[in-house]
Amino acid sequence: MPSIQVIEEEFVPYSVAKKILGEVISSGISSSVLQKTFEYLNSLEKCSAENAIKLMEEISSIIQKPEVKAMISSLCPETPDEVRAISILEGRNLTQEEVQKIIEAVKRYKNN
Repeated sequence: MPSIQVIEEEFVPYSVAKKILGEVISSGISSSVLQKTFEYLNSLEKCSAENAIKLMEEISSIIQKPEVKAMISSLCPETPDEVRAISILEGRNLTQEEVQKIIEAVKRYKNN
C-alpha cells in the first residue's frame, strides 16, 4: 500500500467520509481496513453526502464548532434531548427555538 500524506484535516459527516473512502477504493487503493470502514460508515449513513453538507451549512448560524456541525449531520438527531446531548459540546445552551430549527433542518435532509 502506498504511503499517505495528510495534506488537510477537517471534520466531516459520516456520509462524506464514506464518499471519500468509496472514491479511494474505486481508484484501486484498497485494504481490508478501508473496506470494513466503508461498510461501517455505510451502515451508519443517515443522509447523503450532499445533504449532510447542506445541513451543516444550514445550521452554521446556530452551531459554530465544525466538529459539532459534523456530528449533527452524521447522527441526524430528531428530538430536543438528542440535539442538546450533541450541542453541549458547543459550549453554550441552545434556546428552544434554536433546537427546533436544527430538528426541522435534520428532517429536511435526512434519508426517509
